[in-house]
Order: sequence, then C-alpha cells, then structure tokens
Amino acid sequence: MKICSYTKAKFIALVLLFIISTCIFGLLFINNLTEPLAGGSDVDIWEYIGFYVNKNLSFSPLPKLNLNNNQVLYPYGTNSVFQPWALERDILYAILHSFSSGPWLKIYYLLTILVTAFGSFILLFRDYGYARAMSFGYLVTYGNFYAVLEYPVHISKAVLHWTTLSFIADFLIVKRVCLGEFLSIRLILVRVCLLVLSLGQDLGYIAGFSLTSFTVSTLFITVVVCYRYFKSKLVFNHLLLILKRYKKEFWMYPRISFFLIILTTIAAYIYIPLILQIRRETKNFDFTGISSGYLWVHPLRLFIPFFPQFNPANIDFKQLFGDIPENIGAGSPGWFLLIVATMGLWKAHKKIIIYLPLILIFIIFVFYHPINFPTLNIFPWLAFNRKPISSIYPVILGLFALEVNLNGLHEHQRKLVSVLLVCLACTEVYTAYSIKLNYNPYSIDKNFLFDKTFFTYMNYIKKQPGEAVLDWPFCVAGGNGVGSASLCPYYHLNSGVFSLRRFHEKKVMGQYFGRLHPSQIEPYLQAGWDKLFFPDSRDIFKASRQTRCFKTEEWSFLTDFYKFNDFAGINLYVNFLPEDCIAKFYKSFGTPVIETVVPSAGRVQFIPKPSNLRNQVNLTLGASLKFEPLLDLSESNLIKINSPRSLALQGLSDIEKDNKSNSWRWALGPETVISFQLAKSQPLKLNFKFINLIASQNVDVEINGVAINKNSYEVGDQVEHSFKFQGTVGLNKIIFRYKDWNKHNTTFAPNDVRLMAINFQELLILAQN
Repeated sequence: MKICSYTKAKFIALVLLFIISTCIFGLLFINNLTEPLAGGSDVDIWEYIGFYVNKNLSFSPLPKLNLNNNQVLYPYGTNSVFQPWALERDILYAILHSFSSGPWLKIYYLLTILVTAFGSFILLFRDYGYARAMSFGYLVTYGNFYAVLEYPVHISKAVLHWTTLSFIADFLIVKRVCLGEFLSIRLILVRVCLLVLSLGQDLGYIAGFSLTSFTVSTLFITVVVCYRYFKSKLVFNHLLLILKRYKKEFWMYPRISFFLIILTTIAAYIYIPLILQIRRETKNFDFTGISSGYLWVHPLRLFIPFFPQFNPANIDFKQLFGDIPENIGAGSPGWFLLIVATMGLWKAHKKIIIYLPLILIFIIFVFYHPINFPTLNIFPWLAFNRKPISSIYPVILGLFALEVNLNGLHEHQRKLVSVLLVCLACTEVYTAYSIKLNYNPYSIDKNFLFDKTFFTYMNYIKKQPGEAVLDWPFCVAGGNGVGSASLCPYYHLNSGVFSLRRFHEKKVMGQYFGRLHPSQIEPYLQAGWDKLFFPDSRDIFKASRQTRCFKTEEWSFLTDFYKFNDFAGINLYVNFLPEDCIAKFYKSFGTPVIETVVPSAGRVQFIPKPSNLRNQVNLTLGASLKFEPLLDLSESNLIKINSPRSLALQGLSDIEKDNKSNSWRWALGPETVISFQLAKSQPLKLNFKFINLIASQNVDVEINGVAINKNSYEVGDQVEHSFKFQGTVGLNKIIFRYKDWNKHNTTFAPNDVRLMAINFQELLILAQN
C-alpha cells in the first residue's frame, strides 16, 4: 500500500483525475447540487431516514434510537424499525441537517464513488500495477451499470464503497495466504476497519455482502491453514515468527496503525449497539406466512449486453425468463465485464485457488432464488434480503479480470483484441449512460426541482401550533406489499409524502417502510381508514384520484378525527380529489392559506386548523374513533368484490380468476373473520361453497359467538352450505376456523407463502326472503 514507487507528481495527477471524473459524472447525472434530494417514489425516503435519526438518536452512553412512537402512523404510532437503514449515510445526514436542508446525500453519493475508485487503486496497485488498479477503480464505479442506474431511486444500493473495498481486501488476503506471500499487519487492520465501516452501509443488503465475503474468505483461509498444519507445511514456530514480525511492523508504521484502530473503534461504538437494537426490535415481528415481496433475476441475465438496440431497457426479458427484476440492468453486468472476467480466470487457471472464495460467492449470488434455491438464507445477516444482488457482480468480475494478459498473443492479434475490447466497453458505457439520461421508470419527477414556494410552504406549517399534519390522501405501505391495496391506493404518486416531515417537522399519518407487518396497520384498519379510499383503479401503479367525495357519515368521522387529534392543519393534495370534494373541504375546514408543488403528488394546499376545532383536542378520544359503515348487501358477494366498504375482512386472500372467468378466494389459516355493522336487527343468510385440499381438515363456523357448523373433510371434498341467522344491532362477526393450512402441518403449495386453508368458490351474505 506504499506509493513510494510513484513520483509525487504522478500521484497528484491520479487524485486529480479521479476527482475530475467524479465531477463530470456528477454534472451528467445529478440534478441541482444546491438543493435536497427529491423526485417522488422511493427518492424522498432516503433523506427522511437521516431526519428520523436526527430527531431520535441519543447516547446513554451507548447510542440508541427511539423506534416506538407516533411520529408516523399518527395518532396510533408504530415501531419504525423496518426502515432501509444505512447508518453511515443516516448519521451523516442527521449531523448536516442540524445546520440546514441541503444537497447532503447528493454530495455523499459522489464522495462514495470517489472513495470506491481511489480506494480500489490504493489497495491493488502494489500487486497489479498502475494501469490495472486504475482500470478496476473505474470499472466498479462508472462501469457498474446497475448501481449507476439505481441512483437516486435506490441510493442505498448505489453506495458500495466500503463493501467494494472489503471484497478487494479479502481477495488480497486470500491471495497472500494461498501463494505463501507475507500478509502485513496493515492489510489485516485495513480489513478489520473495512468490515466495521461496511456495517454503516445498507443493513438489509450491502452490509451483508461484506459480511458474506469476510465469512467465506475466513473459512477458506482456515481450511488452507489447517491443511498446511496437518501436512507439516506450517509449524508453530513459524507462527511465532510472524507475530514478532507483526509487532515490529506495527511500530514501524504507528500512525497508520493507530489511525485504523481508532477509526475501527469509533465506528464499532456507533454502529454495533444500533445494529443490535435494530435486530432485537425485528425479532418482535413474526413474518411467517407473510409475503416478503421478493424479487429475483434469472442467471441467464448475465449474458445480456448493453447494446443500443439490444439491452435490458429496450427488450422485456422478463417475458422470456419469467423472473422479477427490480430495475433496469438487474443481473446484467454487460458483455465487456463478463468477457474480461472469463479471460482473467482462464489466464489464472494455474493459481485458481486464490479465486475459489470469490467463485463460490458468485455462484451463491447468481443462482439465488428466494423459494427454489435460497442460497442466501444460510447467512443470518441477509434474512431480510428480498432483492437481486446485481450491484456486487461487477466487483467480483472485476477481480477475476485482474489477471487478464494478452502477451501470449501475436502482436497483430493483441492489437485486434485490444481494439475490440475498447470498442465493446465504449459501446456499453454509451448505451448504459443513455438509458440513465433518458429513462427511469421508478422516478416520476426525475428532473424535479423544488418550486420557489416550497420552502416557504414548509416553514409556514412548521410554525403552526399542533403536533401533527393531516395529509389527505395519505399512504401507509410496505415494500413487501402489506398495506398498499387498502391504505395506499395511489402508491406510485404519494408513497413518499410522509417524508416531507423532514421539512415541516410535524407528525404524519402515513409512512412507507421497506417491510411492513400486518399488525402495524391494524389500528388503521380497525379505525376504518381503508373505507375512505375510492380509487379509480385497483392497480396501485395506475390509480390517480378519488372517484367520489365523502358521504355524510364519512365526513362526520373525518371531522371528529381532525378536531380531537392535535393537528396543525390539512395538507390537501388537490390533484387526487374531484372538484366538488375540494370545495367541501374548504367549506368544512376553511380555505387554504398557502400552496406549493411536491414531487409526484403535485399541488398541495395547506388549510390551518380553525381555533374552534383546535380547542376541542382530546387525544384519547381521537385515537379511539372508528368509522364503521352499515352493511350494504349489494357488496356482500365476496367472490366478486375484493374490498367491500361495509365489511371488514381478515384471513382472506384477494380474488383470483382463470381464463374461463371462474373466481375463487383462498381462506387463510388459522381463521377467516368477516365483520359488519347493522343499524337494526334483521334476518340474514350466509351462503358458502368451498373445496378442501387438506386431509382430515376441520372447518368450524361461528356466527356472533354461536357455533353453527363443525365438520371434518377429506382431500377433494366440495362443500356447500347455507345458514340462516339473525343479525344483531351493532357489530356482527362470522368466523371460519381451520385445523390446518398450507405450511402448518400440511404443505400442498410449497412455492406459495400464503397460509391457504380452504378454497372458497362462493361466499356471500343475503337478506332472508
């Protein structure tokens, strides 16, 4: 890691070259380096997490986060543990946000690219020379197409600096051990430091990759050392000599040694307690049987090039492979990297042992499938991974390519191959960067610039009395799909509006989490908020506005909720509402005093809470309110209507259909509950028909606490019943209880995570004739 073999001028020139390259990259792809990061969709989430840390991090004396509060999902509150934490990014933003709202994450992203490129060179040039080390630095930054395309929508997967350097350090350590070269104490200290620093990157994904590399490499080295020991190639006295040499080396370079130790200690003090706290909190939630919203890429995507008319953005390979990639370039590092990596491995076949850990990791990553081949599940730190691992492919392939050497070819062949490779690299860079500049399906407002009224608007809200603001419509959703259909029908437009609290600093009703447990949205569903959304499409990526305004009882609930809770006012997103509904908001709550435009969600107007309503705040009453519409028999056919407004459903999947228009719904274990309200007692009838696929299945039916059916069924039984009952005033409940369900005692659908018990062919409530 010494640079004494290079002149000072060359070293300065190298630093300037990396800085200039990073600046050019920033000018190309980062809009407006003077304002905060914004653009709608997931883009708005990343700053918010740093803001959350700013408001909730304390030291006593160890760092601790306040995770359980009602700052979001107001007024009910929740555990905010399922954020896409990246502690280095979040803490850095928290510190800088204390001074002002600025372009901190944009600058941070550029700095991580610079660290990756320059750090790669520093680690590699002693072993592989100036040209290869520098080329590797460029390949794993500007040539990592998937990571480049991920910014800014998924910035956490575009920031790879410490993890990339960790892979390099592991490779160099394995190389030293396997080839019998001296392993310096400085390289060991660097690796330990990188291991701890990498814990500050995205915890669900990127940090786990660094831990995976460290684990696999360490186990491999252990096997090699043990083998040599038992073959008498390694003696104990030799180990003592190495330790003495380490002691001498340590005191030869005390400044760098102490710097690495101090940096490692500080990072460990900050990160490890917080990671352990986050891990403890996640253990409080059982996700068994709950959709993870997993994504995966087919291994054949490795062979997709980035050519102008043949690339991952131009052709829908999902139709061909049947996989679920998250973004453009998932699983596709490009032909140039694939070819030079293959050439490098072929050239290094005589010392292939140094690449065995990387080859194993690459196989684990490439062939991962969350259900059929869950290779990553062997690593506990990747337990919440639900996305492709494409951003690490270029790092591994780049390390394979380090051994490329064309000296064995004749001069004209060498020139021809070199020219072809350069042309291929330029073509793929041009194509990938053109995609980046012209196409981004996940960012609605990718060129978003803050409206001139934006900060005035947010500061106005910030100064208003009241602890919260009511965003209407709001969004509660998880990246695993929980809550989206019921509480965030306009997901693609307003999933990030909650994050505006980083500017106005009020509590909010909505929240997007990387993963959401059904218990976290239960207070919203019990209160009936899902019954106040009337989207123009059931597709959360197509719905754009409410189809109607509120009826009398719906206005009554909203008004009571608004006055009893401590709201500063309403953020009214007028693009989502019919004109008559906007007028009714004005009539009921007052006229707006200020207006601006926000990413994706569009125009928003602030209506301050009138003093006559502010004087009626009663937080206990406000949190206990429930909107319970009366049963509407016109929507009680649950095989035709997914989400009836007047019935609350639990333990029932969405409607499914075949190509013959036959419909069905899966009942989910351990029970299915249908709840509804009646204004007066009336005779009703429950009709249901189901198919059973579980041996010795019991299905018990209970209506308003009275058991009306207890039977056992065998596989293939088709059951049809009709029960008359007297509906009572107020709350009524129909409960189906099951003895068994998929993945409980029986598994009949191994590739389906749902806890399927019986298959309803008919399920409806009728008035008795």
